This record gives sequence, C-alpha cells and structure tokens, in this order.
Amino acid sequence: MVRLAAALAIALALSGCASVPLVPPPPAQAARVENWSLQGRIGVRAEEQSLSGQIRWTHRPETDEMLIVSPLGQGVARIVRDSAGVTLEVPNRAPRHAADAESLTRAVLGYGLPLAGLTWWVQAHPAPGRAFEATRDASGRIAQLKQDGWVIDYLQYADDAPARPRKLLVVRAGLEIRLVTDNWKDE
Repeated sequence: MVRLAAALAIALALSGCASVPLVPPPPAQAARVENWSLQGRIGVRAEEQSLSGQIRWTHRPETDEMLIVSPLGQGVARIVRDSAGVTLEVPNRAPRHAADAESLTRAVLGYGLPLAGLTWWVQAHPAPGRAFEATRDASGRIAQLKQDGWVIDYLQYADDAPARPRKLLVVRAGLEIRLVTDNWKDE
C-alpha cells in the first residue's frame, strides 16, 4: 500500500511537470494597427457597373484618404474622411460631402463603399462594437467574416506577414468588391 501511494505521488509529481496548457493559444491574428497605408488593386462590380484600378489608402484614427486610379493612371475617385465627415471627389463633378462614406458613395456612385468596416476588415478584424460571425482556417486566421450585412472572404494572406490579408472579396446584395494589397506599411 505504501509503494502504491509512493508511485501515485511520483506519477502526480511528474504529470505536473509535463502539464498541457488548459487554455488553447489564441488564433494567428495580426495586431490591430492604428496608422497604416496600403497600395494595391481594387475591382468593384455593382449590378450593371464595373470598375477596376489601383488603390492608395492612408489610414489614421482621425482621417482616411483613399485614391482610386484607373489602370491608365487617371483619378477615378478620391475619398477623404476627417472629423467633419467624408468628402468624395470624382472627375468633372463638384466635390460632395456627407456624414459617412457608405451613404455618400451610394448617392454619387450608385453603390455604397463600406469604408468604416473596410478599415478593420483589411486587417482581418471585425469592426468593434458590432455583431459579427467569423469562420477560421486551420491556422486560426479568419477565413470568412460576416458583419453589417457584408460577407468578407479572405482568399489569401501575405507571404511576408501570414496574419495579414492580401486578397479579400467583400460582398453584399448587388455589390462585389475585390481588394488585393500589394504593399502594406505600418506607420
């Protein structure tokens, strides 16, 4: 009986040394970055409209500046968000202003660009304070995110930063946005 108790005590002591963590490690996810810029390509398909080109986007907590340029280098749209709201400039039209980018782009371009959500989605994060559903891949990265009526599919992650998305497909009834990030800078 004494030997059994001693063996049990040794086994318990050894199992304490080789314990397995009770809480699984967090999934692979990029840290949220407040100041960043990206360059890449964008394609937008809205019912009968189609647009493709390059995108240059600089984000700060208090401002955003997004420039969409045609494949030939001509400016298609410039969106600027600051404390006063959002301004949209398109060629041959007077600048327009509104409280948010989605309603402004819907009024001017015919489709709503979800700038507030995209700010988070390009970093593989749901926008804070709003309900969402997320599906993760085998590495723990978000494979699909559903938020605010949008479905965001993460088609590819960057080779040099495996937790940062490179290709996204953002879809909502009648609108499809494809975004490919070619260059990302944390600033």
